[in-house]
Amino acid sequence: MQYSVSPNNIQLKSSFEVKKKDFARELAAIRALYPECQVWKRSFKSLSREWAAHNAFHALGIFGKRTADTDLNWPQKWYFRLGYAIAGALVWPFIK
Repeated sequence: MQYSVSPNNIQLKSSFEVKKKDFARELAAIRALYPECQVWKRSFKSLSREWAAHNAFHALGIFGKRTADTDLNWPQKWYFRLGYAIAGALVWPFIK
């Protein structure tokens, strides 16, 4: 998996290609290399729900170019946090 890391952001390139069963493994590998990144203030569940929402939207053709990659940020505005929590939980059973 290709990604870029900055102090407050991790951009997962072509994240739609990664299956949900591999989210935690990929995140753990990135965290091992970049433990100082502020994104780790979020839980793996929060990060995985956002990733799941992006994958679902991409599969449905919604904002295709924007949802092909996933940007995980810290801090996150409350409405994004709420939106990804709801959307990610709803789509989780249906994505690969």
